[in-house]
Amino acid sequence: MIDEIDRRIIRELQANGRLSHRDLGARVGLSPNATGVRVSRLLEDGVISGIHARVNHAALGRTLEATVDCWMETREDEQWALFAEFVAQEERILDAVHITGKVDYRLRVVVATPEELDELLTDLKRNAGIAETDTRLVLRRYPTGGDPQASQLK
Repeated sequence: MIDEIDRRIIRELQANGRLSHRDLGARVGLSPNATGVRVSRLLEDGVISGIHARVNHAALGRTLEATVDCWMETREDEQWALFAEFVAQEERILDAVHITGKVDYRLRVVVATPEELDELLTDLKRNAGIAETDTRLVLRRYPTGGDPQASQLK
């Protein structure tokens, strides 16, 4: 059972996963030990699946973000596996989701230049079983309740 303190812990860790149990406890009104017990329980229960670094892709020279809708060449199991292997190894693809509707997959990608985006789209078609793509550039990102630092890529 998750209570309001657990929810506050989750929000604080989403904003800053590097908080010590002491600092996190001070923010949510618990001792460091009680905070550690709760964080461990949230991890064990799978509520928190991990604590990750938030990468500023612009600092790495990847200032161009896009969403790419993808349609598979075929609906064969081998095609799905080929696509899954490709996106797992491609560092420019931040997120790949299988969605309902006319599109098979929607990707979120970051690249340094329009030429690099073109290269990635070509690679998807040559090496990942994608027949067609529809790409949209991200112009601005706004913070959301689930991601306090979503405006990092501007």
